[in-house]
Amino acid sequence: MKLLLFSMLSACAWAQIETPQIGIMLDANGRARSVSGTPAAAVVGTPWFDGAVISLACSAQRCVAKTESALFTPAGVVVAAPRGAAIVALDASSPGAAYVYFVASGKLARWTGSQLVPLDFAPGGDVLSLRAVAGGFEYAVERDGEIWIGSKSLGVANSILLLDDGGALLANEGQVRLVRSDGSELDFAVTGVGGFLRMSDQYVQVITDSGMWALDLEPGHEQMFLLPGESQ
Repeated sequence: MKLLLFSMLSACAWAQIETPQIGIMLDANGRARSVSGTPAAAVVGTPWFDGAVISLACSAQRCVAKTESALFTPAGVVVAAPRGAAIVALDASSPGAAYVYFVASGKLARWTGSQLVPLDFAPGGDVLSLRAVAGGFEYAVERDGEIWIGSKSLGVANSILLLDDGGALLANEGQVRLVRSDGSELDFAVTGVGGFLRMSDQYVQVITDSGMWALDLEPGHEQMFLLPGESQ
């Protein structure tokens, strides 16, 4: 009964936030909320449901979210999952699909949109981020004090988010570094970054110890802005 109610609440909530202009954020209490408007006048919506989401990844069309012990989608699909946080990489080439890495158990699965299919995975380090690519996925790990993607070191960082276009976001020593796939970089002064969350195709939430920020990734329009209301 609780699972059915949870599914109904999730589906009803998503019907109200199907096309947010900026994306979906997690507030300071872990509640998923839509963010609409513009960076200069953003508005935070009501929570999906009265419960905490601990991991989330969204595009313009869909989201995959993780509670303490379940994985769910806005369509109301809910499945039991290993406890704790997860790293989610949406697969744009396959509608509804995603790769999900369960941090506590070290297990990787492919989310088909309705079920989790376990995958063999031996990363050789602490997995920090995933991204779907043609025919599979890439991942970033921490090894020997540095962040690695395959055989390439990105140096020292305390957080990383692999971007779909081949770039990456890294946080370290009071700044967020946006590395484009062509090797160009932009830096933003932000202290106390604890992680990144994909709000939509264009925006990333930057979680800090003093507030919630969003970064606009659109080339030529890159900017960081404070999320309003419950983010503070």
